Amino acid sequence: MARLRVSGLDELEARLKSLEAGLRGVAEVKMLKAGAAVLVEAWQGEIQEKHHLTGEMQRNVGMTDVHTGKDGLEISVYPQGTDNHRITNAQKAYILHHGRVATHKGKKAIKGDKFVTAAEKKAKPAVYAAMQQALNEYISGKE
Repeated sequence: MARLRVSGLDELEARLKSLEAGLRGVAEVKMLKAGAAVLVEAWQGEIQEKHHLTGEMQRNVGMTDVHTGKDGLEISVYPQGTDNHRITNAQKAYILHHGRVATHKGKKAIKGDKFVTAAEKKAKPAVYAAMQQALNEYISGKE
């Protein structure tokens, strides 16, 4: 009968546990930041293409710090800041994305064009690639 001897399993298990712990911390943050940076560029490109008037909203697209959400760590990407009328760029983006009905106060209707959905759909493969690259760099020790 054949006999199989294996050595080094304890060492391998310890290294895998160490890697898993790192993935839950440092690597996860690096992956989120890499993906969010790509998404910021996608938002800016979509705004440039469809809604560039003053450039204020486009220039202020940014990402938040990494924070804990209901499903774990997350980063939010959206237009930040306000214009000179103290209207937030996030409010303007919401209206341009979803639209607005006409009001009796003279505000005309705006048809939403779902530009955020379009930006995120276009950027999805690049976001995944950036996140995968960040993970690969972490695993290979190039951080």
